[in-house]
Amino acid sequence: MKSLQSELCASQTACAPLAAEAGEHFRQIARNHALWRHPFVKLCRAGRLTLPQVRVLGAQMYQFCHAFPCFLASALATCQADDARLVIGENLWEELGEGDPARAHAALFRRFTRAIGLTDAQLAAVRVEPETKALIDAYRNLSDAFGALGILGALCYASEGIVAALYSHIQRGLQQAGPFEAGALEFFEVHLHVDDGHADKLESILMPMLRTPEDMRRVELAIRIALDARCCFFDGVLNAAAAAPERT
Repeated sequence: MKSLQSELCASQTACAPLAAEAGEHFRQIARNHALWRHPFVKLCRAGRLTLPQVRVLGAQMYQFCHAFPCFLASALATCQADDARLVIGENLWEELGEGDPARAHAALFRRFTRAIGLTDAQLAAVRVEPETKALIDAYRNLSDAFGALGILGALCYASEGIVAALYSHIQRGLQQAGPFEAGALEFFEVHLHVDDGHADKLESILMPMLRTPEDMRRVELAIRIALDARCCFFDGVLNAAAAAPERT
């Protein structure tokens, strides 16, 4: 794996856009990423997910969903500006259900895993695939590796900014894979409507923090690392499903 310094040096070959153009530059990175051409995402768009793939997705995606508030908490601890802390704190409050444990996003996700035949006890005992662990570790390490700029950039452009589009594909794949009771897919439905607003607010606090070309490069690298890790996560879903026995 390349060192952070070598990655930053390599990125110097590209001309950093002006800060005023930074948001569109980062969005373009996310739009053009290989994630959207990943075989798993293509299967979702085509409505061709198998039941083993759905079950593996649910079991593994829950691990990331359950850890996501920790990433927000890390960003909250890393950022020093009060306005940044307010935006991140609001996001974390929503993630935790705004005071209602039943509305916490992890709780909503467990409705989906129960619908695909996983009890909460089975979910807690699931083997975490290496690619899932790598995705979680990638997000956990962003603050240490890139500071507030990196974690905010990844949360904005590699998470909140892409979730509505990505989850719409996943939801389509799930709906074609089998019937679900009302409320089973609420986790995905919630994220189709709220995360663009989160991304806008995160961008509004990130932009004033970009002062040098190195700041731009650090954000870009953090975004790419987060997106690459999500691609590897989908690799793990497909590999684990292929190794699982077919069930009806």
